[in-house]
Amino acid sequence: MKKSEFWVIVLLVIIAIILLIASIFIISTKTGSLTGKVTSGYVNASLGKIPEFILTPDTVNFGVIALGASNNTISGGPDPFIIENIGNAYLNITITSTEPLFKKTSPVYQFNSSCYEPLCANEVYSTWTSFDQLDQNIVKFLDFNQANDTLRIDIKITAPVDETPGAKSDTLTFTATQAD
Repeated sequence: MKKSEFWVIVLLVIIAIILLIASIFIISTKTGSLTGKVTSGYVNASLGKIPEFILTPDTVNFGVIALGASNNTISGGPDPFIIENIGNAYLNITITSTEPLFKKTSPVYQFNSSCYEPLCANEVYSTWTSFDQLDQNIVKFLDFNQANDTLRIDIKITAPVDETPGAKSDTLTFTATQAD
């Protein structure tokens, strides 16, 4: 091998090394542009509102009551109805009585509502109201937040003095709608 051929081979090896290093540098700095550039991304989700509640107990039993006597769930009577909003929406709730509890003169069959937890709703119907077999409001905008989601429904009765003795019952229907 001649001396001039040796230097040509050395020069070609040096040029090959420089080209290899340059190629590696160019490829490493351009990798982002080879795959595309992401500037932002979005995640969307929609949660449905669920108007749902629990009613406890399912029965208010006044037991035996004398003609002309009164009883209620506030002072020594049975436990009241408790409604807890377990959904994720504010609720408006109505109550409907299927039939009058007593049929004779001067009966008292009433309800009222109050917050069982502080600030449970925008509007509760806290005055004693007689059942009239129509949908009647008991609460508007019952909160769904755990600390303020419970309502108390009290019942008051006075048996008429001229009522026929025997078991008396009524079915109450509680209906919730999503408050807007």
